[in-house]
Amino acid sequence: MGRVELNGITAVVTGASSGIGKEIARILLTEYGCRVIGVGRSEEKFLAFAQALGRDAEKLSWRLFDVGERKNWEAFADFLEGNGILPDLVVNCAGVLPAFSAYGEGSDAEKTMRINFFSAVWSLETLAPLLGRSSRPGVVNIGSSSSLCPFAGVAAYCASKAALQRFSECISLEKGIPVSVFMPGFTDTDVFRSQSFDEGTRNFFRKLSMSAERMAGKIVRAVRKGKRRKIFGADARLMDIGYRLFPKAMPRLITKILRKAKPDAFGNIVR
Repeated sequence: MGRVELNGITAVVTGASSGIGKEIARILLTEYGCRVIGVGRSEEKFLAFAQALGRDAEKLSWRLFDVGERKNWEAFADFLEGNGILPDLVVNCAGVLPAFSAYGEGSDAEKTMRINFFSAVWSLETLAPLLGRSSRPGVVNIGSSSSLCPFAGVAAYCASKAALQRFSECISLEKGIPVSVFMPGFTDTDVFRSQSFDEGTRNFFRKLSMSAERMAGKIVRAVRKGKRRKIFGADARLMDIGYRLFPKAMPRLITKILRKAKPDAFGNIVR
């Protein structure tokens, strides 16, 4: 696949009110003059984002809905069609990371799968007729390094991102709308908001993490180059290579590191 022209396209970005999604939207708006329709659930965050954009905010609009419900995607597709909006690119960046815990009752795997995996499936199914009318359509799914190596405490999250990765890789082999999947490593976003970390633990993860702005820049560059699959971050590459070479040792090493960082969360998880 050759280089992708981003200048002046219309893009739908989920999770666009914060984190990587917000930074991807910012780059598309400010560097490529794109029209961006953000999808999220916080009006307050979108208003703050728009204010920070200045004049570029003229090209930003948003729709508030839960991406974990198919009916919301159907309504969104009807809205776009009814307003004559034909997206060229869809970036699925919305995601949720449940609190680290041993899997069991209350782990909310269904919600995690709906938001992290099925939202991308539904976006493709409902928006495909509109994307198909673009001369340069594309779908970008933002996965996670957690799909590259299993570790304790995040069963539902790892499963959802692994499903997203394989789904995207399979679709990318088929004719039709090009689909890419990117696996970022630790990124400094508020996806950890569900974790009851103390400040010391937060600082530990920040040291391991890439900034959302830098990660988004790498992702957009990969989109421009027409990449269908790419891993970002030294930690993600280590997880990928380490698990393939040492399938028993690597998951234990990662869990040991996390257990050391947050003993009360991992103390009763690992064997």
